[in-house]
Amino acid sequence: MIVGPLESDDTIRARECLTALGARYADRDGSWSVSGVNGEFSAPSGSLDAGESGLTSRFLLALTPFIPSPVVIQGRGRLPERPMEGLLDNLEQRGAQVERGYPWRIDASGAARSGTFAVDASSSSQMVSALLLAAPLAGGTTTLAVESLQSSAEYVALTVDVMDKFGGRVVSIPDGYRVEGGGYLATSFAVPIDASSAVYPACAAALTGGTAEIMGDMGNHPDRKILEVLSRMGCSVEPTGAGTLVRGPHRLEPVEMDMSAAPDAAVCLAVVCSRAAGASRIGGLESLRLKESDRLSALRTELTRFGATVVTDADSIEIEPGPEQPVTFSTYNDHRIAMSLALLGLVVSGISVDDPDVVNKTWPGYWEWLATTGAILTKSE
Repeated sequence: MIVGPLESDDTIRARECLTALGARYADRDGSWSVSGVNGEFSAPSGSLDAGESGLTSRFLLALTPFIPSPVVIQGRGRLPERPMEGLLDNLEQRGAQVERGYPWRIDASGAARSGTFAVDASSSSQMVSALLLAAPLAGGTTTLAVESLQSSAEYVALTVDVMDKFGGRVVSIPDGYRVEGGGYLATSFAVPIDASSAVYPACAAALTGGTAEIMGDMGNHPDRKILEVLSRMGCSVEPTGAGTLVRGPHRLEPVEMDMSAAPDAAVCLAVVCSRAAGASRIGGLESLRLKESDRLSALRTELTRFGATVVTDADSIEIEPGPEQPVTFSTYNDHRIAMSLALLGLVVSGISVDDPDVVNKTWPGYWEWLATTGAILTKSE
């Protein structure tokens, strides 16, 4: 049983794809009851549509050795451009037949399910998380040598923690992981606070000089780093009995910060920096060019339109606030760009976004939440 799941475009796509492979889901008062297949998936009747979810695509690729037929994985938006090479290389090591052109066509029905393999994680930690999640389904032990994981290791640690809750046995070894086969155990799992979504109310408090209480524990999620950065910018960040209280300052101080461990949170941080009392620099953001949009380019274009002076290079963004302008922001079909830029409407008149529905990817209730801040929202017909 999954208690407190997120109902969004990404999770719906993942659920539909796994249903096509034989898993069964039932909605029980907002929780999901899941009947698994113990690693023996059914052959899908057609292609697997991951929508715009890079995460779903990567997890499906890692499952292909457990599917008794060739598999076609496709989607839409910028998904065809998202990096998959680390997983495709790993599947070829196992003996799978791989067509690298989009859509991805994989025949791993005769591939090795366990053994010793390598994975290049330089483009995304999800390559590692996907392979780790699949590994317990094998009959034997899997040893995974990980190359270039670097600052994204905390995301993999979250994966290992969830696997442990379901009985997955993962051991960290020098430069990688060892995973015992034997499957997972049925359990009830309560989904923790969505730390990535918590970034937005925290940044709203910073921008407005108001307060936001983030209910629950952000735990070890990398996006908790936003609290440290906002504190450096002058916010008060205090634990409460129920969570964390963020209080915005009268003056936002500029900041220089490496956000390589939390690049998604850096998108909203860049928006906050556009109203600081001086120039800020955020580094470690190379991966943002490989997301639903080229987020560094999108931020440069839209914050420049807002009035800031913005300079980007391969992995950083520098933002110096300037005379603010009313803007209809382009969202680039990117939920985090839309949610971040929309917060400027809390402090500047005349702000709108061109595709509000894009937030459905990960937070369908975003606009309802924003209205609770006192924002007056109107939707163009």
